[in-house]
Parts: sequence; structure tokens; C-alpha cells
Amino acid sequence: MKNLSRLLLLITLISSCVSTQKLFDKGEYDKAFYAAINDLKKKPADANALKILPEAYKEAASKYEQDLIIAKNRSDKKTEKWDQIYNSYQSLQKMYDTYVNAGVQVNSFSPKNYSTEFDQATSDAAAAHYNRGITLLQRNNRAGARKAYDNLKMADSYIPGYKDVIAKKQEAYDAAITNVVVSKLDQRFGYYSINGDFFERDILWNLNTIGNTNYYKFYDANDSQTQDLRVDQYIELNMYNIWFSNLATNNYSYTVSKKIPVKSDKMANSTSVITVSATIQATRRVLNSSAVMDYRITDAVSQKIIAADQVPAQYTWESLTGKYTGDSRALSEKDWAIIRGGFNNRPGHDELYRELSRQIMTQFNFRIRSVYR
Repeated sequence: MKNLSRLLLLITLISSCVSTQKLFDKGEYDKAFYAAINDLKKKPADANALKILPEAYKEAASKYEQDLIIAKNRSDKKTEKWDQIYNSYQSLQKMYDTYVNAGVQVNSFSPKNYSTEFDQATSDAAAAHYNRGITLLQRNNRAGARKAYDNLKMADSYIPGYKDVIAKKQEAYDAAITNVVVSKLDQRFGYYSINGDFFERDILWNLNTIGNTNYYKFYDANDSQTQDLRVDQYIELNMYNIWFSNLATNNYSYTVSKKIPVKSDKMANSTSVITVSATIQATRRVLNSSAVMDYRITDAVSQKIIAADQVPAQYTWESLTGKYTGDSRALSEKDWAIIRGGFNNRPGHDELYRELSRQIMTQFNFRIRSVYR
């Protein structure tokens, strides 16, 4: 058992050395550097790792230093320049921190500590995004506010709470958001008694699911939040032409047959083919339903129509049951499904309306995404 454990350990050590060497040979120097550190943590005297680690660091650091030269020589003042500088110093500092924290020792080798440069790069990146965000916010338009929010959020990620970034970020978000109020949701049930309360909740939930990633927020007109809200758009929804058919019942029958092999009772290993048949008596029960929803989106200031369309839906409920006479061996799986089908209680209007509204919601979501993308 001990010999097996030693063998497995040896295989693991050999595999790790080969993997580290492969990374280095493929030119993935930063990965080879971290792999060599892991090898040395397991086996401090690993000759291959001791050799690869300083060489991998040299190559990886050289690449990041070259990236820094290119980024610093960019004449533009775009925020991407400071992001690139930050990312390069972050990668260099990560190699240093990993080596120091690992506690490994390699003769005549010590990576450079870039903490001072990294801290400055962090500050520069935060300042660049903050200043860009403030400039965009001063344009006083929704498109600028959205870009401002993204930049201020980046500044806050570099240095949490940088200057007044939290307040400015909220200001940009409020200016970037388009507030949409569902001002009307009319469900015309006619003489049907239907509980449609769920539909309004579903509409708002689905709309906000779409809007959350696209700077749109949707409200119910009765929501107390709308009292002091800057309303940018209104949505009107009308559900009408709601119809449910009477239960239609259709009785019918059909005969099926099948040829099957049968063993002979008189002669061993002998079979013959016979034809068996059965008659299925089926009952089909059907309920049809339909509805239509109109929607219209208008600009709150100009009253111009942004989008308007009609969404129809149809739903058919069906129950198929039956019994048979004759030889069961003639029945197919389809026939058995009819025979075994239990009688389903006919759905009420509430259930049928849910199916119709589900269809309408699917189509409505698809169309509304093109408006609020």
C-alpha cells in the first residue's frame, strides 16, 4: 500500500513538471510562472521548476513592461489608456505578491515590487473614469448620462468611494433611467367571470426583467412611487375579444389490425402468422378560446407614439379518452394512449385565460425587447 502511494505521488510530481514545461514551451509565461510556484510548494527542490520560474517571470514581465510602454505613449486621453496601464501593473504586482506569499526560495531571483506604480495606476484610472463621467453627465441628455454612469461605476470599482462618486453615480443613474408607467390595463371580460389580477403583476415583472439591464424602469399607475416620479413614457394595454367556446364532444370509432407471429402447438420451433384486430371507441372533448391585446407606448412630453401593435392568442384544450373491443395485441402505442387516457376535468375560464395570457405575454415580451433593448 505504501509503495502504491509513493508511485501515485511520483506520477503526480512528474505530471506537474511536464505541465509546467509545456506551458513555458507554448509561450504562456505567466501561467508557467504560477505553475512553477505550485510545483515548488509541493517540492521545494524541484529542479525543473527552479529553472523555469525565473525564466518565465522574465518573459512575462517583459511582455507587461512592453504593454506599459505602448499604453503610456498613447497620445489620446481616452480611459482605455489608463485601464491598460492599470491591468499591466496589476499583472506585474500579482506575480510579485504570489511569489512572496508562497514562501518559496529561488537562488539569485527576486521579482520586482510594483506596489507604488500599481497604486498610482489605480488612482490614475479612477480619476480618468471619474472625470470622463462628470464630463458626460454635464451633457444633460440620457445617452450621456448612461455613459457617465458606466464611467463613474468604473471609478468606484478602482477606488471605492472615490471623491463624491457615490452621489454622482446615483445622479447619473437617475438621469439615465427612462421611467415608464403602465397607465392603463383594461381587461374586458364581458359577461365572463374571470380573476385577471395576476396579469397586471406578470406584465410589470416581465417589463422590469427586460428593462433592468437597459436603463428602463416600469411602474404601475397606482404605485405610490409615481407621485413624485419624472414620467418619460406611458404604456396602455387593452385585453379584449375574450372568447370561450362551449364544450364540443365528438364520439368516433376506428378499427386496427396487425399481423403477428404465433408459435405452433403441433410442431416444435414452428411459427405461423395471424391477423388480429380491435375496435377503438373514442371520445374527444374540445374547448377553444381566444383573446387579443393591444398595446401603445407614447412619449410623456411630446405625446408621440413610440410603438403600437396588436397581439392575438388562441388556445385549444383537448381531452381524448376511449375503450376497445377485440384483441389487445392489435393496439399501437397511440391506441393505448387513448384507452389509458383519464378523463380530465374541463378547465374553467380562469385556467383558459391564463393560457391565453401566457401566449400573449410571450409575444409581447419578444416585441417589447425590440423597443427597450
